Amino acid sequence: MLETELKVLQHQLLEMAGIAERMLHQAVESVLTRDEVLARAVVATDDTVDSFENQIEAACIQLIALHQPVAFELRFLTAAMKICRHIERLADKSVSIAKRSLELLAYPPFLSVDRATFVDLPYVARFIQEMVKDALDAFVNRNAELAREIRERDSKVDAIYARVLPEILSIFSEHPKLIQPGISILLLFRHLERVGDLSANIGEEVYYLVKGDVIRHHNATKKTLKFQ
Repeated sequence: MLETELKVLQHQLLEMAGIAERMLHQAVESVLTRDEVLARAVVATDDTVDSFENQIEAACIQLIALHQPVAFELRFLTAAMKICRHIERLADKSVSIAKRSLELLAYPPFLSVDRATFVDLPYVARFIQEMVKDALDAFVNRNAELAREIRERDSKVDAIYARVLPEILSIFSEHPKLIQPGISILLLFRHLERVGDLSANIGEEVYYLVKGDVIRHHNATKKTLKFQ
């Protein structure tokens, strides 16, 4: 009985994740193509993800109360609640990206500025979208090594953001008229960086689910805590 209910719960979680993943793709596409309709569609979808979060969290709590699960089943339910929360935040960040897209429509195409930074935007977006996809695949396939690798990949996203930030600020000083749209671009990169963090967080929960090891707040080379 519990096994069946866990399968239903996983199906709901993956359905929610699919919506959030699509929102991210559409939000990024709306920026690159200056598509207002697509951006507004992302904003409008947020309530659907919020509803999923409420349903899944309530189901997890109910299953814990009714069945008092232990071992893997308990880890699954606690991990599912945390992953659900990360997915909801991922959807929120997609909405934030879509809102930056709408802001940028008021200005000439900013990505046409002849600076290498902005050539990186499609690459950064693809890189982070791949992290999201792999994090969810790791959950579906109970792939602990992929989950750990996603966490390690996040450092590359952080490095890109650290490099992009001063480049954008330097453009502000050279082109004062670009300050306003530049702020939106700066926030856009920050939102993408945060999506990378959320993907890594999902990876941490998947690793815990499969291995029973807590790797949060620890470097990959440090000793992890083990729960039997």
